[in-house]
Amino acid sequence: MKPFLEKHFGKLWMALVFLFLYLPLFFMILFSFNSTRQDARFTGFSLRWYEALTRDTKIVEGFWLSLKVAAVTGVMSAVLGTFAAFVLVRYRRFIGRTVFSGMVNAPLVMPEVIIGLSLLLLMVGAQNVFGWPERGMLTIILGHTLLGMAYGMVVVQSRLMEMDRRIEEAAMDLGARPHQVFFLVTLPNIFQAILAAFLLSFTLSFDDVVIS
Repeated sequence: MKPFLEKHFGKLWMALVFLFLYLPLFFMILFSFNSTRQDARFTGFSLRWYEALTRDTKIVEGFWLSLKVAAVTGVMSAVLGTFAAFVLVRYRRFIGRTVFSGMVNAPLVMPEVIIGLSLLLLMVGAQNVFGWPERGMLTIILGHTLLGMAYGMVVVQSRLMEMDRRIEEAAMDLGARPHQVFFLVTLPNIFQAILAAFLLSFTLSFDDVVIS
């Protein structure tokens, strides 16, 4: 028994972790098909609650709005996070590097309540002075992008640090210009990281309530 535990301890522990994380979700999904309002006992399969959900126009409109905000936020966060990561990895020394890095990484350690209140004060002040932007979808996207960009930058930055720079140097030796090296060599090598940054930012935005 002891050799078996020593050999399979990691797999057993991983299985327990997955059960702890996903078993409650499984039962929540299962009881969403319950035919009655009772949560303690499954009485029968029914789609009545999903039918009621689709008839609620406010929830449907909110769902589509959340998808739009999350999609735009994901794209903006991936693009801005990629450029921020590229600057920090490829340009080791420039004036204000520490300040720039700290400002980009700040949303990772700041409570979302603080970020939300700070952005609210900033947007209200900007609207009073410049008349723009009005509080709405645009301001929500800007707030979510501020948070998502930080996560996206970390993902892309780790991939850039692992990438062999000799590939880029070889391309430049063959006559490629800097922008050609970036779009034809660097970008294809870090595309998976950019996609991961988009998905992470999309998920964070779709799930976020505090900043909104």
